[in-house]
Order: sequence, then structure tokens, then C-alpha cells
Amino acid sequence: YYRPELDRIDSSAARVILGVADMVCAGKFPFLGYAAADSGFPPSWNRDFVTGFEWEELPAAQLKPVVRHNGADVKVPWELSRLQFLPVLAKAHLLSRNDKYRDVASLLLLDWLKKNPVGVGVNWTLAMESALRGMSLCFTLSLLQPLRAGEQHWGRAVTRSIWEHLLYTEASLEFSHVVRSNHYLSNVVGLLCMATFLEGPDMERRRARYQAQVQDEIFRQVYEDGGDYEASLGYHVLVLQMFTSAFLVMRASGYEPRPEFTERLIRMHKFLATVADAAGCVPHIGDCDDGRTELLLNDLQQMLDTPLEKRDSLRISCLLGIGNALFNVDGAGSGSDLPWYGLIARSTQPVRPSLALFPVSGIAIARRAEAEAIFCAVPNGIQGRASHTHNDKLSILARIGNDELLCDSGTFFYTRDVTLRNCYRGTAAHNTVMIDEQEQNTINVDRQFAFCIGNEAQVSPIDVQESSAEVCIAASHSGYRRLGVDHHRRLRLSAYSLIVEDRLSGDGEHVFEIRWHLPSIWRAHQEEHGFVIEGQRRVRLTIVSAVPFSHAQAPARISRTYGGASEAGTVLSIRGKAKFPCDITTNITWE
Repeated sequence: YYRPELDRIDSSAARVILGVADMVCAGKFPFLGYAAADSGFPPSWNRDFVTGFEWEELPAAQLKPVVRHNGADVKVPWELSRLQFLPVLAKAHLLSRNDKYRDVASLLLLDWLKKNPVGVGVNWTLAMESALRGMSLCFTLSLLQPLRAGEQHWGRAVTRSIWEHLLYTEASLEFSHVVRSNHYLSNVVGLLCMATFLEGPDMERRRARYQAQVQDEIFRQVYEDGGDYEASLGYHVLVLQMFTSAFLVMRASGYEPRPEFTERLIRMHKFLATVADAAGCVPHIGDCDDGRTELLLNDLQQMLDTPLEKRDSLRISCLLGIGNALFNVDGAGSGSDLPWYGLIARSTQPVRPSLALFPVSGIAIARRAEAEAIFCAVPNGIQGRASHTHNDKLSILARIGNDELLCDSGTFFYTRDVTLRNCYRGTAAHNTVMIDEQEQNTINVDRQFAFCIGNEAQVSPIDVQESSAEVCIAASHSGYRRLGVDHHRRLRLSAYSLIVEDRLSGDGEHVFEIRWHLPSIWRAHQEEHGFVIEGQRRVRLTIVSAVPFSHAQAPARISRTYGGASEAGTVLSIRGKAKFPCDITTNITWE
């Protein structure tokens, strides 16, 4: 699985890996969305360090419900107990030959095994957690091979635990004939990995079964244009990493994946490379919980060096680099040159088409000169079940040069604060139109429904047209048809302007509100018909409409990681009450 050509790991990558490993050795366990948690050494494995709440050490079946709605977030102990810091310690040992990292990895792993017997405690309540943790055990043991004479007892304990993780995951599969998601995918990818690393009776049959199941699943969960069907770019990253890990595990075992699986995987990588900016940062569309199969160097670098408010879990140039190294998706890759998973960053300037359309995923990207606009007509995820969908129909994200101008509000939390969760997935948190203060898709405010959303907002196919002067993208959605209203939006991008034309069809009198979200690098000043926005350049946003409107600005928080971190932002709002149909045009211009 790994091919660590240590002489090719540059000093900056080594510094990051060693720095994070030193944090773990000091009892400071890193998360992207939180300051490094001083959780003790060894840490409390079933505790939310934010609130201090600790789940009981009871059989997992007796801990239901796992989510207590008391301000604690079960994802904190789950993320810690995925043990994804262990391969980091193993890599630090390989880079430095310092036995400290090897010893700490052994100590922490044995402590986790002692305090988390199979089926007991919060970390055994979900097969996804056992599957991802089992992969971490495999990766760690692989990196530390060959074991030394005094480590045989430890090696046997870890190997037995991998077997127990495999059996538990098999017995607890998150399978459904109706709804399958990244959870079930993590189960079968984890099982494939564990069955590949283990030898013994029935392992060959298991490997063949899970190789087939993983390859079949890509056609259920990934659209033909390469987008993940959960309506979320954050989950696209997680699912892509799972499938890529499975691809590497299969090849490392001597099995060549089916060509149609590899082709769909390549399309996933191409999708991500096209949506990402030149620096390897992907916009937040839909939910993002920072989930990984294995921590990327991007993650470690931010945990070590980046202030909380500047972190971004979709800064994934290393994952893009892996796609480039494996499949040459950027057009200037290095073939199969993959010295160490997770350490390769995108090193070439990607091909940047002036227009890219992913018709099934519902995303179109327009580029002119320095400007780029992303148009979202994303269908509700998982065939309308929408566990990670946001009310972002016809939302627009925009960049000018290296600067993001119009951004998504992000995710923030799931169950720690369901009210905040609903705000961040609501219509008002996105760059689109809200009618009569209603949601595009209804959101049940009952805290038991943090992963449910209505399916009213059906999107039309995206229409694209391109000329030498501009790119035009248009679509509509039916989320407000219950109010007698349809929303049609057309985007026109040229070298120095972004024009957004909103047509609100229907009859009767309605209240409309258009919102535009700006990150912290911009300052807005209100003027008679819009706003002047100042940053590295001067931008003017002007509203044109035959109907009366008011406009205002307010502070906002932008969430780019899951957890407590956020950055200051500004939301611009244009609000009016009019008889429909009516038209509102937003002209955004710059020099």
C-alpha cells in the first residue's frame, strides 16, 4: 500500500509530520476544526473535550441514543478513536528513526484496546467507526514492519484486534436495499482493507467478496459525470479517498480493479480537479464534516501551522496530487509515481476550461480571464433523501483571481447544536433567493431530524451557452411551487462582470430576499442601489429591478471546518415585496 521513498520526502513535509507527531506525544490531539485538544496522555477515548461530557462504559447497544442533545458531540470521541494519528506517528518514526514515535504509537494503541473492549462503549456504536479504525490499525502495522523482537506480543494484539474489527463490521453493516451512503461504503472499504492485510482461513474468499462489493458500489454512489450522489463536495472528498484507498489496496495485493471501476474513479478525480481552484481548494457545497480515510499532509499542515479561523478542510491539493500521479487527471501528471500516499501535492498548473458542466451532479463552472463562477443546481442527495443536502439551489460561488468573492456559509456542526445546524443548511445561508421567508426544501426543526430535509426543490437541467464574450448558465427549481412561485436564474460571466438575472414567476404578492455571502477579505459599503466591496480590488454590486427593494449588510460567520472554528464574513441582503412575476438583476463588476 505504501511505497515510502524517504529520500524524496522534502524537508517541509517531514517537518509537518514530525511536528504533529510531537503534538500527539505531548498529549495534544489535533482536529481540523478545534484547537489541539489537551486530552491527557493517554486521552479519555469516550469524552467530548469541549463540554466534558463522557459516554458511559456500557455495552454499545445500551448507549442508545448515542446523540444526547446536551451540547456534546459524539463525533469528537469517534474522530479521536478512528486512530488516524497512529499512521502519522509511524511515518514520523520512519522519517526520523526516533523510537519515541514508535513507542508512543504502541502505548496509545494498547491503551485504546484495553479501554475499548469489543462492543463496549461509544466507539463501538457504528460500523463506520470500526471500519475506518480497522484501516488505521492496518496502515500503522504496515508502516512499522518488520516488528522487532520485543514487539511480537504487541503485534499479535493488534492483529487480533484487526480480526475483531473485521468481524464486528461484518456483523453491523450499515446496509440498506433502499438507502446506502458513505457509511456503508466505509464498511466495505474497511472490510476489503482488513481482509487484504490479514491472512488465514476464508480470507481469500472475503477479499474477493469485498473487492466485488466496493467496485459495484461506485456505480450506486457516484454519478456517471463523476460527482458523489450525496450532494456534497465534502463527502465527495471522503468518498473519493475511500475508493482511491480501495484501488491502492487492491493493486498492492496483486488484483487489478475492473476497467469500468477505474474509469468511474478517474471521473471522480477529474470532477474534483475541475471544481478546485488553482491552489487545490474546493468550495463548500453541502455538508462537510472533515472526514478522512487517512489524514492528508494538507490536514496535518493546517493542524500544526494554521490559525483556527483560517483552516479549511477542503484544502486538498494532496488528494488532487494523488489523482494526478495515478491517473494524470490534470494533464501533466507523472503516471504511477506515488511514493507515499497523502504527501503528493498538485505540482502542475491544471487545465482550466472556460466552461465545465457536470449535468447529473448539477454543477457548472464558468471562467473568463481572472474570474470564475460556480453555478449550483444540485439535486437533493441520495435520490431525494438528502441527508447531507443544503438548501443551495441556484446558489452561485465566485472567485476573482486568487480571491474568493462569493462563498458558501459551510456546515459548522451537526448534533452539537441542531438549531445552528439548520441555519447553516438553510436557504438564507446561501447565495440564492428566499421567498416568503420559507425554505426551498422544508426543514423539520425537531432536533431528531438533523439529517432529514424535504424534497420539494426539484432542479431543472442546467442550460449552458458560450460565446467569445461571455458564458451563460441557467436553471430553475420548484422548491417554492407550493407557494405558487418558480425561481429561474441565469448567470452571465464576462471578463469584468458577473450578471445574475433572477425571474420569480407566479402570481400574487410575495416577499423576496436575495443574499450574497462574502468572506473576511472583503469590506462592503452601502450605496444607493447596492454596495461597493473592497479588498485586493474594488468591486461594485448593483441591483436593478422595476419593483421596490431595500438592501442592507450584516456580519456573518463562515464555517470552513467542522467544529468550533469559523471566520468573520459579511452577508449582503436585497429584500422587497412585490406582485409576481418580477425580475431582479444583480450586476457585479470589477476592474
